[in-house]
Parts: sequence; C-alpha cells; structure tokens
Amino acid sequence: MNLTNLQTLILRSKFLQSVRKFFTEREFLEIDTPALKRVGGMEPYLDPFGVLSPSMEEKGYLITSPEYSLKQALSLGVEKVYEIAHTFRSGERGSSYHTAEFLMLEFYQSNIRLEGAMDLIFELISDVSYEIGKPIIQPKFNRWKVKELLTQFAQLDDWNRNSLEKKIRELKLTGLDLNELTYEDCFYLIFLNLVEPKLPSEFTFIYDYPPEMAALSKIEYGCAKRFELYFGNIELSNSFYELQDVEEQRKRFSEEQRLRQKLGKEVFPMNKEFLFALERGIPECTGVSIGLDRLFMVILGLNSLEEVSPYWNQI
Repeated sequence: MNLTNLQTLILRSKFLQSVRKFFTEREFLEIDTPALKRVGGMEPYLDPFGVLSPSMEEKGYLITSPEYSLKQALSLGVEKVYEIAHTFRSGERGSSYHTAEFLMLEFYQSNIRLEGAMDLIFELISDVSYEIGKPIIQPKFNRWKVKELLTQFAQLDDWNRNSLEKKIRELKLTGLDLNELTYEDCFYLIFLNLVEPKLPSEFTFIYDYPPEMAALSKIEYGCAKRFELYFGNIELSNSFYELQDVEEQRKRFSEEQRLRQKLGKEVFPMNKEFLFALERGIPECTGVSIGLDRLFMVILGLNSLEEVSPYWNQI
C-alpha cells in the first residue's frame, strides 16, 4: 500500500487536525517556539545541523527538540502546553524509520506522573486513529519495566555495568573494547540485540530506566523516571518525569559536555535561558515527545516513512 499522493496529504492534514483537537479539548496551550537557536542541544548522541550566514558572522543550530523552549513557557506559569514542531537531526538517514527532518509532538502537563502520561497517550492514539478512520484494536497498551524485560529476554537480574559487560562478553555482542564504551552503549548492546527484537507487534510502554540514563528525568528509588513507547521495534515516544533541580541539571549538562568531547563532537555551551527557567521554577510535571510521522505510519499499518510522505526524497 502506497499513499504517497493527494490521499496522503488529505489524511495527514486530518491526522494533524485531530491531534490539535485532542489537546484543545483538554485546554492545552499551543505555542510555537524557534526552530533556529544560538545554542545546540546537549544530548551526546544527537547531532544538530549547524546554520551559518553568508557573512560567516551569524551561526545557529536547527533544533533537535523544542524541549528547552517549552520548559521556558512552563516557568512562566503555563500548566499544560504543547507544540507540533519541525525538528532536525543529522545522521538520521539510512533506515525506513528515519529522516533528517521530522514532525515532533511535544507536550507537558503539570501534576501528572508517568502513569498519567501513559493514560493520556493511549487516549490520544485511540482518538486520533478513530478520527482518521483507522481505529486501533488494542484495548490497552502493554506496560513493562526495563528490569522485567532484561530478566525475561536477556536473563539479567541486574543492570549494573559489570552484569551488562558479562552478558556482552558471553554472547560476543561486540568486538569493541568495553572499557571504551559508556554505560549507555553497553545497555543498548543488550537491549537492541536481546530485547527489542522480541517486543510484540503492539503498543508497549517501557518504563523505569537505569539511573545512568536519566537525561532530564528525576531519579526515584534507583530508577530514572522515564518511559518510551514502542510499536513492535519502532520507537514512537519518549517521556520524562521532569527534573526540576537546576544544580543537578548543571551537573548532568557538564557530564554530557565531557562525553561529547570524548566522542569527538562539537561541545556546546549550557543553555542559559533553559537553566534560568529552572531557577525561576517549573511545576512538577511530565513531558512527552512523539514522532508524528512514525505514529501516522503505524496507524495506517505501513512499513516505511516513504509511504506516508510525498516529500521523502527531498529531505
């Protein structure tokens, strides 16, 4: 089935209208934030596109996510906010599920935790799929803790680095020197080889990650309070129970700067506007990002982003 024609544009328009309708009905504030920023994102494994003016005097970066800007809105007193943003990531070509530019839905709601955000995503996908005439038939989404998946599919009862390295050596998952790998590298060698291929062809929430992978989420009871939503082995969504402690955030940014340097990547200064927003204070909240192109593809039962975009070859 290939919808890369007028029908695609009509369905995609209806899809986006349905997403906006969902959040409008729940009194979320839609805002639009800059796509071009002076400072790039800090994530070690994401690379933004740099933009240079003809005079060579102005430099900026296309956003990999609107997260920092949306949190600035939270610090102004907004309790429920969302954006449908064009986002850009270098090195994302080469698979059926990646493009250098893609459409991201990102939303934040105060006073809900991960469980509430999972419920909201289920409602969103159920409503939107029904609105475009492709209702999903899964009555509820699976929910698995990371530790449960590691136990069931990798026979691991612990996620400490020694346990991960032992399993990697046992199964010969890489020929690289493990001493040169980060904790996250080791985790994903296990997850991508032993867990992800065995996920069911259904919507599945995976939550409570190792604390070493907290990123911008809080850590509680030894777990990073975050989740990802998969459909089969396709990642659709990422969510954090958001960190509010500005000093802890500075510490994590410093660690990410060191890792980017170790990886031989451009090291960006800390985003002062974002840190100021944390200093001013953001509410207790959960934030969610969803790749809308992938979600559209999954709802339509298709297998490639090429099938849902007439512009596939132009990006």
